[in-house]
Amino acid sequence: MKYKKISEGTVQCIITAEDMSEYGLTLSDIFERNEKGEGFLRDIIERAHEEIGYQINGENIAMQITPLRDKGLVVTFTDEGPMGFKDILQHLKDVLQGVSEEFGKQAPAGSGQMPPAEMIDENRRMFVFASLHQVMQYTASIPNTVSVKSHLYKEGDVYYLVIEKNRLSCKMFNKISAQAVEFGNLIAVSDERMQYLEEHGERLITDRAVSRLRKIYLA
Repeated sequence: MKYKKISEGTVQCIITAEDMSEYGLTLSDIFERNEKGEGFLRDIIERAHEEIGYQINGENIAMQITPLRDKGLVVTFTDEGPMGFKDILQHLKDVLQGVSEEFGKQAPAGSGQMPPAEMIDENRRMFVFASLHQVMQYTASIPNTVSVKSHLYKEGDVYYLVIEKNRLSCKMFNKISAQAVEFGNLIAVSDERMQYLEEHGERLITDRAVSRLRKIYLA
């Protein structure tokens, strides 16, 4: 594992396929948030203190997980709320570019693989949830005064919620994104990943997924 401190509250960790194998983990363990995957992610945060002196100052940890071509991961986490979330996104392209140089050219999205860094769409965000209930819990946390352009997909046993910046302010876009990671995992999104999801997943709600699910959950 290789750690990099972005700011006082934000850290990135590159995890190789060998690291995953050592822990007996698969990408499914991570994205489905099972006990093994959750334990691994907690261990990453704890080891950050030993490796680079990272101190957790906030109560909530926001985390972004980016699959790599070699079945490894880039895990970025912050305890700085929406501001830390902004740091995560600002450094995402640089990190993926550096990883691409180390592990070879990034493959197109599909089967969990990541596209090249320059292809990432910064105006859309994709969140992976282990259950529909978790998706609905998240949508209920967003005030009904906030209109979110959003779409819901399902592939296998997991759910993908895509939210778009559209007319949201950057502050609000970051705020609702930070809220989402309390219930699911954030992954980078690109046109290729969206195309893969359209072809291999099931589109459950075409638009206004957030408001529709929020209404059902709060009914």
